[in-house]
Amino acid sequence: MAKDLTCQSNIDMQSLEDRHKELEKAWNDLLMERREYEARIHALEQQEKQFQLKWDLLISETQKLAEDKKQFERKKKFYEHVQSSYIEPYQEQDNIVHGEMFFSGVSDKKALKKRYKDLIKIYHPDGESGDTATVAEINREYEDLKESMN
Repeated sequence: MAKDLTCQSNIDMQSLEDRHKELEKAWNDLLMERREYEARIHALEQQEKQFQLKWDLLISETQKLAEDKKQFERKKKFYEHVQSSYIEPYQEQDNIVHGEMFFSGVSDKKALKKRYKDLIKIYHPDGESGDTATVAEINREYEDLKESMN
């Protein structure tokens, strides 16, 4: 009987140790799950903070853009007003100087050609005081005078 009791206590002790190991493993698993859960919560909190920072930046930049647009519109309106009130009254409707004035006093073909080259240098559209319409008028008058001198 003492032997049975010893065997029984050994079995009980073994089962208690097994149960203790199971509980310890379950406890460790729960701790691991808790750490993973806390890590996920921390990651989500960090993402939320980042999102909020980006959102705030987006809102402030959008507001700055709207303000810049308003300022640009005000400046554009002001410059259009200034341009229309100061420049337009002084502009002539017809800035073209007619060809007869360019070639006045020219009597031969050589002088005509020289004057034509000089005028094109002055009024060529790529130049500083260039004007396409004036160059067209010079060309037209040059061709007329060249044909009449033949």
